[in-house]
Amino acid sequence: MWAAIRPWLFPVWCIGCGAPEVGLCAACAAMARPVTAWIDGLPVTAAGEYAGPLREAVLATKRGERAYLDPLAGLLAPLIGAGSVVVPLVTTRGRAAERGFDQARELARRVAVLRSAACADVLRKRGAAQRGLGRAERLTASGRFALRPEARLPARAVLLDDVVTTGATLRDAARLLAGAGCTVLGAVVVARTPPGRETQRRGGRLVEA
Repeated sequence: MWAAIRPWLFPVWCIGCGAPEVGLCAACAAMARPVTAWIDGLPVTAAGEYAGPLREAVLATKRGERAYLDPLAGLLAPLIGAGSVVVPLVTTRGRAAERGFDQARELARRVAVLRSAACADVLRKRGAAQRGLGRAERLTASGRFALRPEARLPARAVLLDDVVTTGATLRDAARLLAGAGCTVLGAVVVARTPPGRETQRRGGRLVEA
């Protein structure tokens, strides 16, 4: 019954073209073109650039809108191998409480179902969120994550996040997991900020594959 009345109580339209009853329609999702970059030898594949409908869908999830989680997970799922172990790069407890969910965790769970994979929720975010930080501040920050006390680390894993800008967050998580004995095979993200679009970049550019 809830499935039948929900569209009436909480109508959803495609964030790209306004098509009804879908958060991101197939036509708008098809506009995303996967791109792979390398960060310290780690392959990072984004479903597309942080622009257009993809950017709007990501921002909507950051505002706490759940309608875009399934479409975004659908874009991420083909980027990982079946049976992989996915580790979400979770946000802070405060951010998750504001939104009502943790977007990386929710995306990882959905991707795991779509790919017959596993979601290893082993990280805990430390410190404040990075929103508003410049490139230099992002790159010099460290210790963003800790392992959850009850965490059972997989032998190998793929990291998952919503957006990559400088890559500093991915580096931090990969180093922590590697130091604990987990081999990080790569990372997938919904979108990457195109080179030159964030705060002034100085060195350490992402190198296109």
